Amino acid sequence: MWPRPGAAYTPEQQQACSPDAMRLCSAFIPDVDMITACMARNKAQLSPPCRVFFSSDSEERRERRRRARSAD
Repeated sequence: MWPRPGAAYTPEQQQACSPDAMRLCSAFIPDVDMITACMARNKAQLSPPCRVFFSSDSEERRERRRRARSAD
């Protein structure tokens, strides 16, 4: 359901994108890689909160990476 297959997804990503995954890509559940690909193909139909996670250079993604690095 998320931007990168095989990644550990945050609760924020799951909350933002689960409804879109069910609406657009339910045929692929439980295959996360297929759901991710489906959601990327349907980016224009994603809700704004979920679309943020599929932006290639979003501020939110940069902030999450920064927080993850500082937590290590």
